[in-house]
Amino acid sequence: MKNFLTVLFMLFLFMGNAQEIETIEIQPSNSKDHSDLNFLKDELYGKDVVMLGEYTHIYGNIFEMKARIIEYLHAELGFNTIAIESPMYDVWKMNQKGFDPDEFNNAIWGVWGKNDEFQRLVNYIEKNDLKVIGFDSQVKKTSAFIEDFFDFCEENNIAFKIDENDLGIIIEGVLDDYSYEAYDIEFDRFEKELQSIIKQIEKLKESEENYIWKQLSKNLLAAAREANMDTEPVPGSEMITGEQNIRDKEMANNLLSYISRNKNEKIAVWADNIHVMNNNSSIKKPIARDFVSMGNHIKEELGEKVYSLATIHGNESFYEKGKWEPTPILAGSFEAQLSEKNIPYQFISSNQEAMNKAFETRLLSFEDFYEIRMDQVHDGYIFFENATLPQKEQDLIARNESELKKDEKAIPKIIQKDLITLTGQLLDIETNEPIAFANIILKEEEIYRVADKNGFFDLTVNKRMFNNATATISSLGYETVNVNLKELKDKTYLQASFESLAEVVITANLTPISVLKNAVKKKYENHSEEPFNYYRYSNSIFNQNDVTTLNLDVITKNYDNGFSSEYVTTNRVEQIRWNKNLLGNKIKYTGSLFGGREDAIRYSNILHKRKYKKFDLEFVSSGLPENNGLYIIAFKTDRNRWNYTNRGYPTEYSGKVYIDKNSFAIVKVEENWKAQLNIDDIKKYYKGNREYKNEINLIIKEENICYYNKVKNGKYYPSRYFNRRYQESEMKNQKMVNSVSEADSYLYDYEFDEVEYIEYEYYGKEKQTVLDRVEFDPEFWTSFEMENSNS
Repeated sequence: MKNFLTVLFMLFLFMGNAQEIETIEIQPSNSKDHSDLNFLKDELYGKDVVMLGEYTHIYGNIFEMKARIIEYLHAELGFNTIAIESPMYDVWKMNQKGFDPDEFNNAIWGVWGKNDEFQRLVNYIEKNDLKVIGFDSQVKKTSAFIEDFFDFCEENNIAFKIDENDLGIIIEGVLDDYSYEAYDIEFDRFEKELQSIIKQIEKLKESEENYIWKQLSKNLLAAAREANMDTEPVPGSEMITGEQNIRDKEMANNLLSYISRNKNEKIAVWADNIHVMNNNSSIKKPIARDFVSMGNHIKEELGEKVYSLATIHGNESFYEKGKWEPTPILAGSFEAQLSEKNIPYQFISSNQEAMNKAFETRLLSFEDFYEIRMDQVHDGYIFFENATLPQKEQDLIARNESELKKDEKAIPKIIQKDLITLTGQLLDIETNEPIAFANIILKEEEIYRVADKNGFFDLTVNKRMFNNATATISSLGYETVNVNLKELKDKTYLQASFESLAEVVITANLTPISVLKNAVKKKYENHSEEPFNYYRYSNSIFNQNDVTTLNLDVITKNYDNGFSSEYVTTNRVEQIRWNKNLLGNKIKYTGSLFGGREDAIRYSNILHKRKYKKFDLEFVSSGLPENNGLYIIAFKTDRNRWNYTNRGYPTEYSGKVYIDKNSFAIVKVEENWKAQLNIDDIKKYYKGNREYKNEINLIIKEENICYYNKVKNGKYYPSRYFNRRYQESEMKNQKMVNSVSEADSYLYDYEFDEVEYIEYEYYGKEKQTVLDRVEFDPEFWTSFEMENSNS
C-alpha cells in the first residue's frame, strides 16, 4: 500500500510538472549581446519565413526586442529581407531611389517610423544593406499613387471604360477615407473596371514594374471591396469575420507572390500579432474564430517553412489618449502564469506539452480575455513582464505630470444671478427661410453662440449686459449686423451679401465650372510649389461656457514646402504674449492653436483637379467695389464624406472661391461647415473617443477663410488665415456646454532665397513649436504694435 501511494504521488508530481510552462529567460530589449538567443537555431531550423508579431502598436521595448531578434536572424541564420506591415506602394517608391532612413520612416506607418526604439532596426538595415519591402495593401501617399497609377496605365495603353476623373475620385475615397461612395460609379462597375485593368496588366511583358502594378491594382481592388462592406471590427481589436477580412488575404497574396519570385531569400516579417496567427479555430468567440489572418494563408501555403513568433505582456493597464486605463490580469490566465515566474523577458515555445490546452488570454484584445489554444495560434511567444511606452512618450508624460502639479489652475465659476434669457430666430430677409448655424457673438462679454439648424438661438445674459451690450450676428454669405441686446426681436432678418448671377451676365463664353477649371489648372502657374519662409502673427482665443480661457498672441517663423507638397507647414515660435490664460499649462504647442488644414489651395477639395466638377456651382456678386475684378463662385455639395468635406462626420459644406479675372489666380476662399449630430451619430463618428462619451447632442459650426496676395514673380502666396470653430454639447445630465476656438493669422516677411528648413516635429519631440520656447518681450510687442498701427 505504501509503495502504491508513493507511485501515485510521483505520478501526480510528474503530471504537475508536465503541465508547468517551460520558458527561457532572455536579455532585455536594449541588449546588444545576442548569445541568449542561440536557442532560436534549433527552434527555427528549416524555416525560411519568420513572422514577428506585436501586441498593439504602442510599446517601445517590444519594437526594440523585435529589432534585436532580426539582428540575430540576419547575423546567425542568414535572413536577408525584411517585410514590414506598411504600404507596398510607398516602400517600393522609396526603394526606387535607394534606401534612405528618413525616406523609409516616411514611407512606413508612423507608429514605427516616428519612434526612436524602431530606429535600431532602421540603422541596422542601412548598415548591413538589408532588403526591405512593404506588403500592406493600403497606401500612405494617395495623391502620388493615383498619379503614378494613371501614368502607368497611359504608358502601357491600358484602356478605361469609366471616366478617368470619376475613377480617380473613387480611388482617393477608398485609400484616404476607407469608404466607397457610389455617387458616380456603382461598385459593380468599379469592380469590373479594376478586374479589366488587372487582366490587361497580366498580358504585358514580364517585368518587375509590371508585376508591382499588377499587385498594386489587386491591392486597390481589395481595399475597395473591404471599404464597400463597411464592417465593424471586434471591439478592442482589428478582427472582422473571415470572408470580410480581405486586407489580410491580400497582404498574404503580396507576400506569397514575392516569395515565389525570390525563392533564395529568407524573410523576417514585421506585423501585428493578429496578422501572423497560424490557426485560430480553437477560439470560441464567433467573429474571432472565423477571422482568417494573413498568417493562416501563409501557413497553409508554406507549411513548416514558416514560423510565427508573437509578443505578449503582463501590464495591468493600457495607455490610450494620454491616460492609463486599468486592464487587470485575469487570475490563472496565460499572462498570470508567466508573471508569477518573475522573469522580465521570457521565450515560450509552443512545442511543449504544457501548451497543448486552452488558456484564458488577452492575446487578441487590449483588455478582453479569450479562451485559446496558444500552441495553435503561434509557434512561439516572447513575454514582457512590463511592456513600456516609447521613451519619448514616457518623457512627455513625466513632463506633463510635473507641469500640471506646478501650474494647474481652476477655471473660475460663473455666478448665475439676475439673468435674462433671450430667445429668437434668424431668417433670410428675402426668402424668410431660417439661417442655420449663424453666429451670435458678444466679444467684449466673452459670449459666443450659434443658432441651431432652424435658426433658433437662446442667449442668457445679466442685466448689465442686457442694457449695454451689442450682439454681432453673422453668417458667411450674409451681411453682418450689430444689434443692441435690449432691441433684439424674436425674429432677426439678415440680408444676403451676395446675389446670384446668370452666366450671361459674366460673359457668353464662361460658366462657373469653366472658370473654376481654369483656376485649378493654373494653380501651378499662380501659386508656389517651391519652398519658402514667412513670419506669422496670430491671435488665438479659446472660450468655454462664456469664459475666455485663453487669449494669446504668437509670432512664428514658418517653412512651407509649396502647396503641392505632401509635407505639412512647420513653424517655430519666435515671440509670445499671454493676454489671458486660465488653462495653466494645458495648451503647450502651436498645433493646438492653428488649423491643421487651413490652406485652401493645398487642402480644399473644391480646388481638387477632379472633384470640383462634383460640386454645385454658381456665379454670385457681392456688389462691393473691391470685388469688381473677381469672379466669385459659390459652391456646395451633398457629398458627405471626408474626401469631399475634409471632416470625419456628416456635415453641410459650402463656401465661395474668389478668382482674379485676368490671371485666374485664386485670391480668397471661404469655407463653412455646419453639423448637428444626435447620440447615434456621436457613437458612430466619435467611437472610442472618451471626450465624447457623455454627449447626446452636438452642434458644430466652423468657418475657414484664406486670403492670397501677389508677392513675387506674379505668384500668389497665402497672406491671412482665419478659423473659428464653435461646438455646443448637450450632456446626459441635461447640462449644456459650449466652446469656441478662434485663430486670426497674418503672414508677412516672406523669404525665397536661402530658405531655412524648419524640421517637422512629431509627438513627444516638440522643441520649436512649444509655446514656452520664448519669454514675453515687452519691447518687441510695443514696436510690433506701432508698426502695425502705422500700416
